[in-house]
Amino acid sequence: MSSIKLSADDQVLRPDVLIVGGGPCGLAAAIALGRCGVRTLLVERHASTSFHPRGHVVSARTMEILRTWGLDDAVRARGIPQDRNRGVVFVRSVAGETIGEIDTYADRQRNRLAETHGPSAKTSCPQDVLEPVLRRAAESQTSVDVRFGTQVQDLTQDDDGVCARIVGADGVARAVRARYAIAADGARGTLREALGIALDGDEALGQQIGVYFEADLWPWVAKRPHLLWWIYNAETVGVLIALDGRHRWTYNFGYDAARDAPERFTPQRCAAIVRAAIGVPDLPLQVRDVRAWRMQARIARRLRSGRVFLAGDAAHPLPPTGGQGMNTAVGDVHNLCWKLALVLRGQADASILDSYEAERLPVIRFNVEQSVRNARRMESAGLGGIMKTHEDFREEDIARMREAIPGQRAHFDYHGQTFGYAYRSDLVLGTDETVSAPEVDTYVASAAPGRRAPHCWLRRAEGGATVSTVELFKDRCFTLLAGREGQAWTAAFLKAAVPAGLVAHSFVVGPQGDLIDHGGAFHDLYGIGAEGAVLVRPDGHVAWRSEGAGDDAEKTMRQAIAALTGRPAGVRTEPIQPLQKDPA
Repeated sequence: MSSIKLSADDQVLRPDVLIVGGGPCGLAAAIALGRCGVRTLLVERHASTSFHPRGHVVSARTMEILRTWGLDDAVRARGIPQDRNRGVVFVRSVAGETIGEIDTYADRQRNRLAETHGPSAKTSCPQDVLEPVLRRAAESQTSVDVRFGTQVQDLTQDDDGVCARIVGADGVARAVRARYAIAADGARGTLREALGIALDGDEALGQQIGVYFEADLWPWVAKRPHLLWWIYNAETVGVLIALDGRHRWTYNFGYDAARDAPERFTPQRCAAIVRAAIGVPDLPLQVRDVRAWRMQARIARRLRSGRVFLAGDAAHPLPPTGGQGMNTAVGDVHNLCWKLALVLRGQADASILDSYEAERLPVIRFNVEQSVRNARRMESAGLGGIMKTHEDFREEDIARMREAIPGQRAHFDYHGQTFGYAYRSDLVLGTDETVSAPEVDTYVASAAPGRRAPHCWLRRAEGGATVSTVELFKDRCFTLLAGREGQAWTAAFLKAAVPAGLVAHSFVVGPQGDLIDHGGAFHDLYGIGAEGAVLVRPDGHVAWRSEGAGDDAEKTMRQAIAALTGRPAGVRTEPIQPLQKDPA
């Protein structure tokens, strides 16, 4: 490494939050913090966003979050068209025999028409086109400073904040002093290890090669618009992913590290392997990138060390089987960032930050474990794919594969896993509901405290616009939805929240209310009567619910606000001022 030049000026960069890592996790954190007006510095060691498509699944829940940020249309436009994403097929080769298939398109169409789950459908948008959308959104936030081609060195912390030195492409070292930091530097990042936080789990589920290539496969896929093609033949076993449905593809396959080395998978060798997967020996194609990666399933023992929070793959590298990696990462920062904003604005006590680990670790564990179950189920059925190599292929396994394919649906369709998890912490009030693992492929909507507030189409009384309840919950705003005769709750909520300095919105839902339930589903869906109410956190999870009228609405709301801000009712402090102490 070349010698570091110190900055000529003495100015220290003083963001509220330092984000290390500019992948989807870090960029999502920057967007979330920026929308809350938090001064944020994001640094990413690479000069640009990802060139390799890498992950591609954007879950329906992540699409909802993007919807609240105004980004869902842009992401959907850059993803594979829905009519080119009919599901999953298992084949000997793309041009060869079909072993079996799972059609997820029909299910998505039924769910869209029934509108039971949410306003946004799961989308396949490769990371190389998704990240620029997120980067532009982060850079558009006036309080966010995004710096690619910048490395972090010597990150330390004390009781008051985080100190770091960053080195840009110009080789100049600059000092940073922040209140908090988010380590979103990925599975290969160094911050987690520097913080002394261990990862538990399996770090060697398999070694893989990912080949990003371009080829016109229209003659073989025009009438077979599948998203995933699982390939099984004596020359290669792996999974082909459609990126645009015609020209752009990735092919991932396993290799035996005892027999081979990643550097031996040259573009020429990978081109031959891809042609074997397609089943067309003379197929014209261009290999754009080859990436070796390791499939692992590990979880950090802690998500926090003092003022530094782990998020994304830095905290939980997990198998791609189920497409949960990026979506779990976005869920992490969506849970964390509004809490940081409240604390930094003096609207909540720092104790509320303890809820991040309490709420997210159970979700992370389930997603990692389910991803492993998906992989193991495939493996046990002879459908190992990227967990196997072509040396493991046996012709006699084909019959067993055919029988096992219908049982793999939860690997690819998982509404319960997407929407059905619940949070438990001091920021979830008044519930005795036992939290159990969600049913992976079945979602039953519930507005019980801790759960995602269900989607319901409503109409604004003023202006008549149709809105999903999901769109009401965002940034650092607490939202109270009251039944058609629940005006006492809305008044009490505002009386408690406004003096506490919170951004608060309240709505009566009913024929004469602020929001009109034209479908007639709201009260039953949210489990309240005409005089009941539900209080929803900025991340869209229910904080509190009353099925009917309360004995003392004002007292109840004061107690709820006190619990959610970690301080006595009505207490508010001034926003935290920038640190004046320079890093050592």
